[in-house]
Amino acid sequence: MTIQWSLVLFTVLAGCGAWLFACVAIDEFRGAAAKVRVPASVAAVVLLAVGGIASATHLSHVDRMMAALAHPAPGIFLEALLLGLLAVCAIVYAVLVARGAGAGARKAVAVAGIVLAVAFSFACGSSYMMSSRPAWNTVALPLAYLGTAAASGTALYLVMCAALKVEDGAVKAAGWYAAAGGALALVLSLAYGLVSGVAFGEQAMLFWLAVVACGAVVPAACGWIAARKPEAALAPAVVALAGALVGSVAVRAVMWLVGTAVANYFGFAL
Repeated sequence: MTIQWSLVLFTVLAGCGAWLFACVAIDEFRGAAAKVRVPASVAAVVLLAVGGIASATHLSHVDRMMAALAHPAPGIFLEALLLGLLAVCAIVYAVLVARGAGAGARKAVAVAGIVLAVAFSFACGSSYMMSSRPAWNTVALPLAYLGTAAASGTALYLVMCAALKVEDGAVKAAGWYAAAGGALALVLSLAYGLVSGVAFGEQAMLFWLAVVACGAVVPAACGWIAARKPEAALAPAVVALAGALVGSVAVRAVMWLVGTAVANYFGFAL
């Protein structure tokens, strides 16, 4: 099947932005990394917006976009709704922080942001599940989307914390976030590869090298290194982000490459 790059870029960029804001929200509860909260929230909104624009180019015509958004049933409607709500959360949070609002209001928005980040990254994959495409018809697919989005978003947060030179304790925590994101990507990507058969099919090399090694092992290892040496975290953080983005793109590309439909006669897939 032909890779739909507009949709790949949408889920990669928007998923990264979603989990970037989730990291900001987590540190709101920890009371850490105050310096990075507004810049990271703004970056999350930008990634969500650019991802949304990339998605819109797939439909290519205004009438098609409006028709998709006017019906609540299709997956694209749910994705757009969650994306919009998450962007609003990030904007509201940035404004609250900039104005020095109370901790209660910030925490309430942070909770909503974490929930929406998880729901959005999962929904981006769940909309592809269909019985006519065996390699897509498994809950492991949206879980792989979620895991790789977590790896890229946590790695970007680590990059921003290291680049903006927040306190060492916050950088260390961000390193553990990236390590956890890489570990999550490893488990969930492997689950999809094994359940769908991708790990042993024609795309096995791409899966093991790009998705597993680059997209999961590299960010997990680099996050661990950054957590151990927060004073020199920028270099491993950049490597973690690069690896996570490669893996995030690769798992979606693999999905399209193995997405061969089967014939359906009288309600039975063959």
